[in-house]
Amino acid sequence: MKKIFYVFTALICYMLLSIPVKADVIWEPFDPFYEAHADECEYMGRSFTANGPDGKVILYKSPELPEVVAVWENGHKAYIHFTYRDESGILWGIYDDYQDTVGWVPMDYMEVIYDSISFREEHSAQITEQSGELSEDYQGQDIFLWRYPGSTEYDSLKFNDTPPSYDNVYVDENENSWGRVGYWYGFKNVWICLNAPNADLDLLYPNGAPVVETPKTANTSVDAPRIVPKSKPWIIPLTIFLVLLTVAVTTILLLLLKRKKD
Repeated sequence: MKKIFYVFTALICYMLLSIPVKADVIWEPFDPFYEAHADECEYMGRSFTANGPDGKVILYKSPELPEVVAVWENGHKAYIHFTYRDESGILWGIYDDYQDTVGWVPMDYMEVIYDSISFREEHSAQITEQSGELSEDYQGQDIFLWRYPGSTEYDSLKFNDTPPSYDNVYVDENENSWGRVGYWYGFKNVWICLNAPNADLDLLYPNGAPVVETPKTANTSVDAPRIVPKSKPWIIPLTIFLVLLTVAVTTILLLLLKRKKD
C-alpha cells in the first residue's frame, strides 16, 4: 500500500512540474515594516539611479526608523520593488537584494531608468491597443526582446513552441511595427519587432537609434534638508516596555524552574 502511495505522489509531482508556468510572479520583500504595511504599499517593479543631495542616497531600516542600512553614491542602480507613502506624504521605496541588504529609500532621490513603461508614457498617442501573436514563420529562430523600440539593450530567446503574444502596437519612423509582450518565458514588458523579430539594432535603425531623454524625478537641491525617517513618539517607549516585559517574564520563568528543581 505504501509503495502505491509513493508512486501516486511521484506521478502527481511530475505532472505539476511538467505544467508550463504562464504567469509572472511578484516576489515580496522580506522586511518587517513591509509585512506590517503590505496593504498600504504599491507595486513598483522598476530600476532607478541614485541621485541625492551631497552626492549620495541613504538606505534606511524603515520609513519610521532612521537606522542606516547602506549608503549609495549617486549613479548607483537599484531595483525598487514596492513603494509606501508615509503620513507626511513622502514616498519611500523598498530595496531588497534577497541576501543581506534590505531597506527603504526616499523616492525623491531616485531617477527612473528609461524602460518600457517610460516609452509607453512618452508615446501613448502613437500606441494602439491591438492583440495578436508573432507569426509561426519565425518558429525555430532566435527572437530579439527589446526593453523598448529603439533601445540598445535586448535579450534573445529561441521561438520553439509557444509564440509571444502582444497587446499594444507601435509603428516607428522607419515603418517598423512593434508589439509589446507582457510576459513570455520569464521576460516581461518587452517589445518585439513584428516585421523583423530577428533583426538587430543596425538593421532596424541604419541611421542610428532614436535618442531618448530620461525624465528627471530626483530632488538634489542642496538647500532642502535631507529626507530622513521620522520615528513615531510611542515607538521607543513601546520598544523599551516590550524589552523589559520580556526580561521580567524570562526571570520569573527561570525562578519557577529553579524552585521546581529544588
